[in-house]
Amino acid sequence: MFRMYGLDTLPPIFENKLLSLRVFSALIGILTIIGTYLLTKEMFNWKLASIASYLMAISFWHVNLSRTENIAIMIPFLMVYTFFFLWRGIKTNNFYNFVMAGIFGGLACLPTGRDLVFTPFTLTPFIVVAVFVNYWWYLKKDFGYSKYEHTKTKLLQGFVIFFLIALVVSLPSLISMWQNQQGLYLGTFSFSNFIKTFGMFNFSGDLNPKQNIPNSPIFSWPIGIFFIIGFINEFTHWLKRKHGHFSTTHTLLFVWFFTMLIPGFLSSNSPDSFLTVGALPVVMIFTAQGIKWFFEKLSLWYKINDRHSIHLPAQTGESHAITTLVMILFLFSIGFMEYWRYFKVWVVSQ
Repeated sequence: MFRMYGLDTLPPIFENKLLSLRVFSALIGILTIIGTYLLTKEMFNWKLASIASYLMAISFWHVNLSRTENIAIMIPFLMVYTFFFLWRGIKTNNFYNFVMAGIFGGLACLPTGRDLVFTPFTLTPFIVVAVFVNYWWYLKKDFGYSKYEHTKTKLLQGFVIFFLIALVVSLPSLISMWQNQQGLYLGTFSFSNFIKTFGMFNFSGDLNPKQNIPNSPIFSWPIGIFFIIGFINEFTHWLKRKHGHFSTTHTLLFVWFFTMLIPGFLSSNSPDSFLTVGALPVVMIFTAQGIKWFFEKLSLWYKINDRHSIHLPAQTGESHAITTLVMILFLFSIGFMEYWRYFKVWVVSQ
């Protein structure tokens, strides 16, 4: 609803051809929400996937991008489907999934021009290689030798297929970029940009009034707080290195997150929410993890303080029901808050 409501007038446009581009962007945004659900469900479970995709659906950051004509909307779309199929390929050893991941990964190499500083293609291979190395290490640590050899061979074949398909699909765009010197510009890293990019989530966001509410973080404060909670919890889990190796799931999330922030670190206009939009799906997953953690603790607190729930299973079910109801009301309230920020605050300022 957030992506289609008043699309022909909000924000103001003056050409019919721009409306068709805006409808396309809105549809891509909707498909990205679906992809976020599929990826999160594949990596975790449907409950977390529901929260993450809902957050994507209401997020000012993604809603704003979905309602413009900026090609940057393709980045989170292609990222979620690349890693959805890649993750399914790792789990099932089905080469079809590696082929599909290669197609989406190759399509990520679009001729975007210098406005995005980087194309996703220049960064995504680093994430894929990190996942491959981590999973290889996991197999070596946790599997018997014979099974490890078989799975290792399948994994290597799958990743070779992925890179070959991605290369074939992206080749025309790579040639065009090379000829026109597009999308290959490297900015200069600065510690100031590093701080600004991380600060945009909770303190001071994108200064471009077309991309953000002036002088505001890109998240409303409840989403920002739960993002921090989820990020810290998941980062701690990742560093614990259970069974002597890093969690492949968390390696994907954190390498994806930090890699997609690199354009912001190198931008002269940092913080820039459009340059760093590739990190948006992971940010939604971290935020969903923070919300899930909080309400699990709330449910546990309720059970501990309700002396009846210790002895009566029905009371335990009641605690879950109450916690779920409170979470639904909370999610509805932040949905209304994000609606207000976009349609009543940001649109008025345009």
